[in-house]
Amino acid sequence: MDEIHETHVVKETEHTRNGATPWLAFIVGALLIAVVAVFLLNSHGTVSGPAGSVSFNTKSPVTLPSTAPAR
Repeated sequence: MDEIHETHVVKETEHTRNGATPWLAFIVGALLIAVVAVFLLNSHGTVSGPAGSVSFNTKSPVTLPSTAPAR
């Protein structure tokens, strides 16, 4: 009876890692957090619960006041 020997050849694929991808993800994430922070700083509302209610009104230091110029 003949013997059968199976061989498995694994070809190594050459992967080149791009070093910019983690930095790009970090920058996009930081910008997203900054945008959310600006929207939260420019918010107003009321939070109510069983212990009472809290009213908050914050203005972002980035935005200009909405007053008309004096004539």
